Parts: sequence; C-alpha cells; structure tokens
Amino acid sequence: MEMKEGDIVSLSADAVYYSGKVMPDWVKNDKWIIKSVTGDRAILGKNVSGSNDINSPVNIKYLHVLGQEQHNNAAAATTPQKNVANLQQTTATGEMSVSDRGVELIAKYEGCRLEAYKCPAGVWTIGYGHTQGVQQGQKLPSVEAAKDLLKQDLKKYGGYVNNCVKKGLISFPLTQNQFDALTSFCYNCGNGSLQNLVSGRDAATVADKLLLYNKAGGKVLAGLTRRREEERALFLAS
Repeated sequence: MEMKEGDIVSLSADAVYYSGKVMPDWVKNDKWIIKSVTGDRAILGKNVSGSNDINSPVNIKYLHVLGQEQHNNAAAATTPQKNVANLQQTTATGEMSVSDRGVELIAKYEGCRLEAYKCPAGVWTIGYGHTQGVQQGQKLPSVEAAKDLLKQDLKKYGGYVNNCVKKGLISFPLTQNQFDALTSFCYNCGNGSLQNLVSGRDAATVADKLLLYNKAGGKVLAGLTRRREEERALFLAS
C-alpha cells in the first residue's frame, strides 16, 4: 500500500528516527497521522488524539498504515486553546525542547542582570544565570539578548530531561508542560537532583516530591518554595 499524507500509522517496536536517533516508547506506542511523504521518508505530525504534534521524520519501513484520517478540519476547529499551548515542542531529532512558556517561568525566577557579576560561588555570571565564557566587565545589550543566551543554555538542561526518558528513569509519557516544569527544576537544582526526583516514580508522585526541593543550607527559602509550587502547577496543568 502506498503511504500518503493523512494516513494513520502505527510504528514497529524497533522503530528509530530517520537520523538513527533512539525513539522514546511513548512515540512508538502511539498512533500518528502522516504529514508528508518523500521517498522513504515520512513526517509524523499529530497523534490521533491531537494531544501531541512531533513533526518528526521516520523511514516508512517502520510504519504500518491503519487507515486514513477523516476529520482534519473538524479537529482543528474544536481543539481547546489550552491544549494548543501544550502541544509538544520538538527538535529535528524528535526530542522535546522547552517552550516559550517554560522559558518565561525560568526567566521569572532566575532574574536578569545585563552586566557580568560574581555569583555566590565566585563564578562570573550574566543574564539569566549564564556562565560559559563570561568575563569581568562583560555587558549584554538587552534583555532579549539575555533571553537568547538562556534559551541556548536550556538546550543542555532540556537534554538532561530527554536523557531521563531515554534511560527509562521517566516511565510516563511527558506532556509539554511536564517537560517545561522538569527543565526549570533541572536548571535550578541540577541533573543529579532531577534523576533523584523522577527515578521509579509516577507523574503524581513526581509532582508531590517537587515541593520538597525548597531548601538551601537546610533552611526553607520563600523564593524556592514559590518556584517549586509554580513548577508543580505547570507540571499538573492540562
């Protein structure tokens, strides 16, 4: 059967992305609507429920046609606005990336300084906590430039969350809001704390345990408490 745009497909258990990158189980276990086909390369668009949109390339040999999608226009017209905001942001390799909503949450709690300063650990820092290559006397031209640096830094911390999925430490399928909340947590608390938070836990437990990471030097800090509460609220948002 010739594969074409609009076909609903399932994936083989051994499926990988077209680039050869590992594909998470939550992708392989769902059913997807083909966005386009070029030669042996098909682009997966939305899943059949409309909750995720990954725009990821896959070799057609891993795909099995189940039927033809019949309600593109109706689904688009009836998609609640709150779900549109929660569609997944993905990279070219199919991994998740932090959304603008996630960036804004992190920026809110990190604060912005346009001139280089030494953090409490003695490291030269600028913008929203950026440290790589920062030197004394360095200045940024605008808040927008600082936010661009933050977005670059968040690729690393979002990568830590993606790695937890690859390693099976995160056993539940992540929504965009959950990914953003965990990226914010990781940027603040580090990869080790992220792994401790998510390992072997379901989503509800992770949400509750988030609130425990509100101390510094053994003391509860109001700022950390507010951040954890907002991260938890985002994690639980539909």
